Amino acid sequence: MLIVASSASLQTSAALATSIFAVYGPAGTGALRFAFAAPFLLLLARPAFRGRSPRFWASAVTFGATLAAMNFVLYEAIARISLGTVVTLQFLGPLTLGLLGVRRRLDALWVAAAAGGVLLLTGGPSGGATTGVALALVAAALTALSVLMAYRLTTESSGLDGLALAVGFAACITLPLAIPAALATRGPRDLALVAAIAALGIAIPYTLEYVAIRAVSAKAFSVLLSLDPAIAVLAGALWLGQALAASEMLGVGLVVVASAGVMATQRAT
Repeated sequence: MLIVASSASLQTSAALATSIFAVYGPAGTGALRFAFAAPFLLLLARPAFRGRSPRFWASAVTFGATLAAMNFVLYEAIARISLGTVVTLQFLGPLTLGLLGVRRRLDALWVAAAAGGVLLLTGGPSGGATTGVALALVAAALTALSVLMAYRLTTESSGLDGLALAVGFAACITLPLAIPAALATRGPRDLALVAAIAALGIAIPYTLEYVAIRAVSAKAFSVLLSLDPAIAVLAGALWLGQALAASEMLGVGLVVVASAGVMATQRAT
């Protein structure tokens, strides 16, 4: 349920963000999200800065840098191709994590299903933009890394300390993009919308996922993220009027089926 709520919040935020790309640009919008979300999470968690191990700080900094990079390439991809296509391609990162260490013959079937889904998506009418697809695949790799870093950070801290400090670091390194973006604001409505996007896209979903990842392994958590593509397609249709072609819908379905198969294999082992 935490993952469902997180995904719904995250994909709604991504859909709403496209409405202000014309004002701030994809990179500026992403940077402003961190600028708004970081103070909220830091006030909520009130993390201690002293007494932290070098390993903790290395994990927090790496996690924050990964989140910043992932959000940058993700928004640049969403600006070029449909939300459902981007998120489905992004999910290949977590799916790869889910496949690691699984040694059954059915693994080949799940890999084939995922590969078929990707081919249908990247060859479809709205999925053929080469730059958008490439950015989404980079986001996939960064998403897989972020899952691993989040899991590592939960073992080195309690509560939301690690998440709050990581998002705070992400806000610091994206500040050079956030400042000129803020100066481009046309009025209070723009900033209010960015604040809502920050809450829906970072503060709420990252908190829910950070809590959820403590309850399962990193691999199981990765596979549970298979809900994202389906919810992203729905969000794109509801908020942006993006309708995928039949082949692309089939591609999304194949990736989701592959993830469900990986989860079934994991449970069987």
